[in-house]
Amino acid sequence: MTVPISLAGSASGVAHATEGKPGTLSIRYAAGYSLVWIARQVRRIANGVWRLASLMEQVGATIWSIEDLDHHARFSHWDHPKEVRQYSADAERGEWLNEVENDLVHRHLSSGGVVLNLACGAGREALLLARRGLQVVACDWSPRMIDAARRQAQRASLRISFEVADLYDLPYPDNAFDYLLLTNVAYSYLFPRARRIRFLQRAYALLRPGGVFVVSFAFKREAESPGRRVVARQLLEAVRRWAPSYLEPGDRIASGHLLHSFAPDELRGEFEETGFALREALWDRGYAVFAKD
Repeated sequence: MTVPISLAGSASGVAHATEGKPGTLSIRYAAGYSLVWIARQVRRIANGVWRLASLMEQVGATIWSIEDLDHHARFSHWDHPKEVRQYSADAERGEWLNEVENDLVHRHLSSGGVVLNLACGAGREALLLARRGLQVVACDWSPRMIDAARRQAQRASLRISFEVADLYDLPYPDNAFDYLLLTNVAYSYLFPRARRIRFLQRAYALLRPGGVFVVSFAFKREAESPGRRVVARQLLEAVRRWAPSYLEPGDRIASGHLLHSFAPDELRGEFEETGFALREALWDRGYAVFAKD
């Protein structure tokens, strides 16, 4: 059944669909097109709400003090049961190291060496490192993550020493490790630069001479962000001037988390300032290998 309809001033989608049948439009098509049009409007509104919520989140993180940020990260996110379940599921499925991490571990970490797996989560990397014959010590600041990691190791019958520890206060003796491993761009979650430098000084002391530190990070892209992101950054800069905080150039919100994006010279500079020497860099993949020479 069809109903007469004037095509003058109609939407382009309607005109295209009725090509060859001027002046008529099926009721089925009209109903379907109406739903499609409504869905598109709802999506536009939802995208606008999402962008507004994201901007509010960025402003909120900007106003926080460093203590507020630490509290949020420790108790509202990384130690949340939902996050622990997700990380545990990844380990159970065998989703441990990605292709780049596998290659770096294969080439830079030797069987029998002692490795400290920093920010180990639910044991994603620690299990594989132990299977490869390394002596593994692993730490995370989330008690729930460490409990989950211990259960994973027990089920796999692997000897791994897990401990709840803060990256800013690592409780290990100097010269205790041959290797350090920090993945999942965790280095980019350390704020501000002064605390990253203190962390690196401690990491340098933990390594034995010739030891290797494999680290992943969020890298800074050269291209300018789209217009709305530029506006968001301008607003954040205004908030920072109004409420001075620990945030520094390169700090940003991504996927709901505050992180720092590194340019190659910036990352190399922080490590070299604390005595490390660059051994290998995969800047566009967000990985680097430093050594204690």
